[in-house]
Amino acid sequence: MNLAEILVYTDIRQLHQIANHYGCECNPHSKNELITSLLSSLRHRLTISQEVEQLSKEETHFMLLLFLDKRTVMSLEDLMAKAGIVLESSKEKKQEEARRYIAAAMRRGWIFPAKSKTVGQYQIPLDIREPYLHGWLEKRRTQQALILSGPEAYRDEGTALCDDIMQFLQFLQREPVPLTAEGGMYKRHQQQLFQFLHVKEETLQPQKWRFGYGLHFDLYPDRFSLLYDFCYFHKWIDESGGRVAITEAGNERLQLSYEDQHYHDLIRFWMRLYKRAIPNLPMLVQLIPLIASGGWVTQQGLMDTLLPWIKEFYYDSPVDILVNRVCKMMVHLGLLRVGQDENEQWMYTATYASQTWLRKYNGFTETTILLK
Repeated sequence: MNLAEILVYTDIRQLHQIANHYGCECNPHSKNELITSLLSSLRHRLTISQEVEQLSKEETHFMLLLFLDKRTVMSLEDLMAKAGIVLESSKEKKQEEARRYIAAAMRRGWIFPAKSKTVGQYQIPLDIREPYLHGWLEKRRTQQALILSGPEAYRDEGTALCDDIMQFLQFLQREPVPLTAEGGMYKRHQQQLFQFLHVKEETLQPQKWRFGYGLHFDLYPDRFSLLYDFCYFHKWIDESGGRVAITEAGNERLQLSYEDQHYHDLIRFWMRLYKRAIPNLPMLVQLIPLIASGGWVTQQGLMDTLLPWIKEFYYDSPVDILVNRVCKMMVHLGLLRVGQDENEQWMYTATYASQTWLRKYNGFTETTILLK
């Protein structure tokens, strides 16, 4: 529902709290005057701009987690989980602080108890998401200018990863590939395969710290690791008897032509696989194309904006996570284009896929995947 519909059913006490927060001057005993005054204030561009300007880093984080999530109704547990991502304190303190974030969101008119029989359900007005997100983007763009003229050359991988899945299955169709004692393909077989793929990668040197992003992330380079895990998850390949081979399901997959759903499933799989290590991934995947739409944004600009909201994951620093686990993989998935300016500074812009399907997709509702 829109804000006007929700306010009609809102408890008078919350209306008073919202009116006090925004300093609305009206008859507090008249619900009709309260609603009229609140509608005028809450949707006013200047009010939203001032509100966004006053938010702390943590409050801004909570707002983005709330408004980038496309659900119109959330449970108290959903809201507590979002506040928990923002907070780093002990569990006891986190519960108390999380409730304060939710109470503050109610005072700001961002969330309201849902008009239903289910207790503990909250709704977000449909017509305040975009103005608040736009207000945040406008604030950010005054600090970090969007570059309208892009680099002379850039890379757009599109759906090449889907094509390379077919190449991998065809490679295994010729004959099964033996596995090392660690469970990975021998380097010579990897090198043979990588020659057929659209994006060339080098085989990895042993790195004990590589874990958390897939089944054989310690044995394969980033892009191929995702490709391999996607096939493994769908049971198109099988590891048994010291070798990896294509399955009957994999042969059936080869008989099918490309479909957009195949591409969308691959993006969803990446989100679910990486979300455990990067809890903020659903927010970042929605936010980066918004920042980079209509022009080009530098890698440094993204770091300046987003690094405060990214936590390290074991040996992965926040910079590693943003650059290698998020931006680089979004390029591989056709969600970002990448190029370099005359100073060899990396730059990104949003692709058609990130501006269409991704804007409808809600990664916040996805469950994580742990491959074994």
